[in-house]
Amino acid sequence: MKKKGQIVEIPPVSDLYNTELPEFHSKRDEILWKSAGIAYSLFDGFIVGEHQGIENFRLGQRKGINVGGKKEPLYVIGIDNKENRLFVGAGDSHPGLFTKVIRLTGDEHIDFNISDETFQNGLDVEIAVNEGKDVRAQLYKIDGMYFLEFEEKVPITFEDHIIKIKLNNR
Repeated sequence: MKKKGQIVEIPPVSDLYNTELPEFHSKRDEILWKSAGIAYSLFDGFIVGEHQGIENFRLGQRKGINVGGKKEPLYVIGIDNKENRLFVGAGDSHPGLFTKVIRLTGDEHIDFNISDETFQNGLDVEIAVNEGKDVRAQLYKIDGMYFLEFEEKVPITFEDHIIKIKLNNR
């Protein structure tokens, strides 16, 4: 069932993008915190429109937002299923479009025959995304889930891409 909801624009200069990292007691805590992403709220931006159902949207999406009058195109940077809100940012360099840590969905088949301890300490890998450019990262296995921590920020849309994980030194 499609349900109308609010579209909230988050300014690129929002304090959300300049928050100081908390002190982590372990790499596990750090990875879990960073992979959670930013929890946007209505009060972090301003309402710019209405959507016809959040099930029609994905992170990084540009088309179909249907909010006019902006100098730069809007991109989906967050989706709040509970409150039925879509969060958007203006321009393809908006800080909400990038991340350093992603959790793999579980659809991946990771079979490196490597101990869990090695994964907990991080494994040097290169990621080949379907666009072709290799990106360096650390692969972690935490609480049965796999995470990639990238050296540089990557688009949040990496979560939706088919990626190939290549071990360094193998």
